[in-house]
Amino acid sequence: MSESGDFMIFRDLIKSVVFDDVWEELNKVYSMKDGGFEAYQRVFNQLKELMPELNDDGFRLIVARVEDKFEPGTFIFEVFGIKPGDKDHYALELSPWEEWLSFEVIEKCIEVYDAAAVVAHFIYGLTFFGYDVSDVQANIKREIEILGERQEEIENGTAKLISLDAVRKNYGFIDNRTEEEKELQHKQFEWIIAENKRVYEELLS
Repeated sequence: MSESGDFMIFRDLIKSVVFDDVWEELNKVYSMKDGGFEAYQRVFNQLKELMPELNDDGFRLIVARVEDKFEPGTFIFEVFGIKPGDKDHYALELSPWEEWLSFEVIEKCIEVYDAAAVVAHFIYGLTFFGYDVSDVQANIKREIEILGERQEEIENGTAKLISLDAVRKNYGFIDNRTEEEKELQHKQFEWIIAENKRVYEELLS
């Protein structure tokens, strides 16, 4: 727990669970392929041995079961970070594992989903770039370099931009919806966003 008693850092949460329970949630929600058990067990064990880095930004980890905005009726688990006094949600795929370990976990998430399930979804989120800490560090570094190059191209005017209509045409996407169907789907989209916001607020209450 933190000094306030409201939070536990991710590393402590990992040490409070056993991998078999974590794997049960991973396999149930994400339908793991052959070799998944060994890959995620290796990740789990590495995380228990790594030393957390300082959490200078005060990031807190959240996992929330919400409805998919793009596939109504389908529920997914979102993992993201928040900062005290900041309403934005932060993607954490580019954060090193050592940083994840120092992030505080919202206690309400553990109460709602249980500790092993929370660890499972966090581990699934942090393996976006691989299943070994050294590989992940290299992949994150390469991704940041690519993003920097793209930003530089945009800023100096050398980037080749493609319109959304051109992208849709390239992929053969044709929008045949009527105006009424578009309006209905837009309202459904807004309703899902509002309901998901309610879930986030309950977890933060």
